[in-house]
Amino acid sequence: MIAQAFSGISFGILMLQEVILKKSLGGSNFEVTILIFLTSSAFLFSIYGPEIINRQRNQAKTIIILSVVSRSFLLIIPFFETPVFFIFCIAASNYTDSLIKPAWNTVFKHNYTNEKRSTLYSYASSLQMIVILIVTTLSGYLFDFNYKIYKILYPAAGIFDILAYINLAKMISWGNPAKEKTGREIKSLFSIRLLKDILVLPVRNLIRIFRENKPFLRFETYFFLYGIAFMTASPAVPIFLVEILKLDYSPISIAKGLLFYSSTILFTPVMGRLHGSGNPTKFCGYLFLSLMTYPLLMICIKIIGIDMKILSPELLLYITFFFFGIFMSGITMSWNLSSIYYSPHSEVANYQAVHITLTGVRGLIAPFIGYLILKYISIYATFLVSSGFFLLAGIMMLKESRRKA
Repeated sequence: MIAQAFSGISFGILMLQEVILKKSLGGSNFEVTILIFLTSSAFLFSIYGPEIINRQRNQAKTIIILSVVSRSFLLIIPFFETPVFFIFCIAASNYTDSLIKPAWNTVFKHNYTNEKRSTLYSYASSLQMIVILIVTTLSGYLFDFNYKIYKILYPAAGIFDILAYINLAKMISWGNPAKEKTGREIKSLFSIRLLKDILVLPVRNLIRIFRENKPFLRFETYFFLYGIAFMTASPAVPIFLVEILKLDYSPISIAKGLLFYSSTILFTPVMGRLHGSGNPTKFCGYLFLSLMTYPLLMICIKIIGIDMKILSPELLLYITFFFFGIFMSGITMSWNLSSIYYSPHSEVANYQAVHITLTGVRGLIAPFIGYLILKYISIYATFLVSSGFFLLAGIMMLKESRRKA
């Protein structure tokens, strides 16, 4: 719970990073896309995390070292106030951080029973979201007062994330007590063969897992379509908020922080019970279909709020993000826990590493799909394409849920 709270503080501070880049640092639409591309593709490195951590004599210490390296890039972010340096620091931090992410699932698997895992996770997640809600909303008002305060807040976010990983490392120790290694094993840690294994074995594991576990392959394929939908819209959203709606930081932080996470907090326990510990395909299918409305509602903000002036754009944005938060409370649950349903006890981190890595793969593609559509057609076409991918993902996942094992 403490780790989730510290992580929530860090995440809440970093929530508006694309808006800072676009609104205050003068980043171009392409630079916004590059930031989203780099932070998303960072997940590719997750497949190497378990190989690096599991081979260490002291896994807890390795996690702490990686977290310090990762978040040190946030500590240097005040040095230069340029879009390129800002993008570099955020991206470098995310790439290193992705190595540690699969370790969270080891904690969920080994420290929580199957019967209570979803429920306990929903409580911890709700605490994290309460913290994110408060921090994101306050950050928006602080950025309106003086956007340069990010030079103080971002290093603070790095420190809180390090504290979160220190607590995670303690839980890793409880779930997996460190075993003494022989001199031969210790020597092997520094061999050239080790480096080759770290680079090659994760890819072999991915291929092996998909070959041996076809239901997991199909689940990841349809989840991949959801990710394409989500990331296609990602470059369009900050551009839409800043250039089309011309909003300040505070209404954006209310929408993305206060309202999004209020609905997420309210519905996460419900989603935890609905998700359970069984087959997640039906649960995900209905969520994907519901998310189809999110990009369509963004278009409605322009039509109803700006063109027709029936309701204020801010109010419509608040409504949109409230419903978006409801749906994403389930997605967060599924994103973190669904791979556990398919994985053997000894391969939890490997399965989650595959899941996270595929997030990075779609991060290589989808942001540029969104950027090219908004550049050569329109920002509204980007939202329509995103909605279409949500629809396809939902249909395929529901079809999978009816498939006999």
